[in-house]
Amino acid sequence: MIELSKLRIRDPKHYDWAAYFGRNARRRPVIEFTAEMYLTDRERNLIFPSIRMFHAGEASDGAHLLKTVERYVRKSGDQPYLEAMKWFVAEENRHSFYLGKYMEYYGIEPRKTIWLDRWFRRLRRLGGLKGEILVLVTAEIIALSYYSALAGCTESQVLKRICRQMLHDELRHVVFQSGTLSRLKSSVLQKPVRICLMQMTIWAVWPFIGRILKKGGYSYRRFYRESMGYLRQSMEIAGRGELPC
Repeated sequence: MIELSKLRIRDPKHYDWAAYFGRNARRRPVIEFTAEMYLTDRERNLIFPSIRMFHAGEASDGAHLLKTVERYVRKSGDQPYLEAMKWFVAEENRHSFYLGKYMEYYGIEPRKTIWLDRWFRRLRRLGGLKGEILVLVTAEIIALSYYSALAGCTESQVLKRICRQMLHDELRHVVFQSGTLSRLKSSVLQKPVRICLMQMTIWAVWPFIGRILKKGGYSYRRFYRESMGYLRQSMEIAGRGELPC
């Protein structure tokens, strides 16, 4: 598990996230296959079912999320947050593009949606902006272990580069969205709800990504402990508005 304090974003609540996302967009990697070592059938069968799932999850246009953010901004006057969220949605779409290019190279058809992704999207809409963010940050925490494991499942240098970029971005997404939660009114139930949601999500995704995680060195126990460790850090940021030292 990576300590989020090492990212050196001391004040996520007031950090200039729009400027950060803009800089990160200019540094996005070029997906180049000239030196790619072709995957074996065994590798393809291992990695592509879960890659198709994550591709579908990253592919949203963010329309409902941005409408929810706009309603929040009209009440709060926090215009910079809307700009940052537009950049965030664009970055999520780049993630979908990276995975899509990788699948296209190997002739793998994308999936438009899966039931787990539909469940996440419906859950996000239950509680306004806070509901959106709580589910988003839960999914992003799951992605941290997934991309860490996926990078070690093949010798594909393209896939390793994509995973490094995803891990770099998703770590900062967790900080960004945790900082968002510190802006919103909390309740005594928020922490137990987040813990329950994280535990349910770990259980729900394991059948889909467990093979990748085990190949990458994760037991269920390690996956659970790492996910809950990231959740603890996220809740500390949400409670204090800053990264724990």
